[in-house]
Amino acid sequence: MTKCVLSFCVLLLIGCTTFAVRKQQEQFEIASHVYEQALLLGKYEVANGFRKEQASGNKPLNFERLRKIKVTSYELRAIKVTKDKSLVNQTVEIKYYHLDYLIEKTIIDKQRWKYNSVEKRWYLQSGLPDF
Repeated sequence: MTKCVLSFCVLLLIGCTTFAVRKQQEQFEIASHVYEQALLLGKYEVANGFRKEQASGNKPLNFERLRKIKVTSYELRAIKVTKDKSLVNQTVEIKYYHLDYLIEKTIIDKQRWKYNSVEKRWYLQSGLPDF
């Protein structure tokens, strides 16, 4: 009977871990989709909300300048997830133009996302694209 209870506890623990990892992955999918949509819609303040300012060390953004940037395409090119699933590196091709010049440009944005297990959310460590 003790073996049966112990086996059940182990299976329950494995199931909980799998569920937690799956939920974490779903949260990443949602966060990265919202981030993509924010860039496509020109909502740079929303996109910036995925950065953790204190930890990022990035300089403050000029939102007035960013309002003149129109993203036309956002395409995932590569993604790499660490074994523990707490860090995601993805490469995205972004096409955009500046409203004053109307010349479409393409950049490759190398994003680094990290899961904060205390806050239970994903943060963009690499900052917004350098348009």
